[in-house]
Amino acid sequence: MSSSPSPSRSSLRLGLGALLVLGAMLPGTIVIPVVRSFITAGWPGAEWLMHAFIAVNLLGAVVGGPLLAVRAERLGRRRLVAGVSAMLDGAFLLGVTLSPPVWLLLTLRFVQGAVYIAAVSILMGTIRRQSKSAASMGVVGGAVVMSILIGIPLGAILAKNDPALPLVVGGVLGVLTGLVALVVLPKATDAEQSQVTFRSLVFDAPALRAPTFVVALERFAVGAFIVPLQLYGHHVLGVPDAKVNGWFSAFLMIFALATWPMAQLGERVDRWLLIAFGALAYALTYAVLGFTPVGLIVVVVGVAGLASAAIYGPSLGLAAQAVPDTARASAMAVLNAAGTLGMFLGSALAGGLSSALLSAGVDRGTAYRAVFLAAGVAQLFSVVVALRRRSQRALAT
Repeated sequence: MSSSPSPSRSSLRLGLGALLVLGAMLPGTIVIPVVRSFITAGWPGAEWLMHAFIAVNLLGAVVGGPLLAVRAERLGRRRLVAGVSAMLDGAFLLGVTLSPPVWLLLTLRFVQGAVYIAAVSILMGTIRRQSKSAASMGVVGGAVVMSILIGIPLGAILAKNDPALPLVVGGVLGVLTGLVALVVLPKATDAEQSQVTFRSLVFDAPALRAPTFVVALERFAVGAFIVPLQLYGHHVLGVPDAKVNGWFSAFLMIFALATWPMAQLGERVDRWLLIAFGALAYALTYAVLGFTPVGLIVVVVGVAGLASAAIYGPSLGLAAQAVPDTARASAMAVLNAAGTLGMFLGSALAGGLSSALLSAGVDRGTAYRAVFLAAGVAQLFSVVVALRRRSQRALAT
């Protein structure tokens, strides 16, 4: 007769899983602040390559990540695919530092995006399978955000000596994380095979669509304000880059710290109601951001971080419950891919809308405020979806 794991052992497994997710994500986040300097050093004059370097990686994540995760679960090879994917992610990042031809560079980045999302998603799904509490996803979600909070400043610090150094460190971290995952993940990780196909996951899992949609919109807003806020701070407000970086840090720190409590709160109150309030608050912060006095912007972005966590934390639990236990990693892959796609589209909207308005003679302040407002309006769709889902659930019961 088997006994359930003790609370201390469950906590240890959850903590170890969060560390593995953190280690698997750092190779991606540590690169973010050094793209410009790294590309300039290795491929002088190829400014277009800076955008392509990021874009093809995101495309690989959206296209290949979910396919790999679904295949791993169907074969019952979660541990192997997670470990090898993390190792390949690190190895490809190390390969990028060798300054390969452009075609090979972009190929490496595309495949790297796929194995990166696959590794992270399978590790997230594995922890959810071992810990039945939906709030456990908040801990893992916090690890995802902490990877951004740690990776970006770490990359900036390392790049002071050599723009390729963050890629080397990230590559080594990825390889080590993969090796550790292969050793420490229990055999139970591969215990059952999933019958879920990628097609059925996308088209035949209605409970997964709504949390995927709201997470995509939440990340859409993040993608839409990262660059415009820097430009708005520099050109319109005249504040130093360090102050703008402080605003980003406040947003990320509160997002990271609030994700787990919001996921846990989602077990005590209606998750969709929590998401609706979070999305509404998120929309309002973006609407007022361009009109907020400089001294209060840190408060606005802090509230935005809290509201963002109120969307993301409960959505992790909803996504985990939307599929059979054997398909948790696949659900996480779809959620992560949707978030990646949302961030990509938000960045594209920000660049396109601000450029169009500036070309039409609109002043910079108005152009950037329009971007913030568009990001906020998008969150109202999440409010509508959340309230509809709550009403449907109430009618069903």
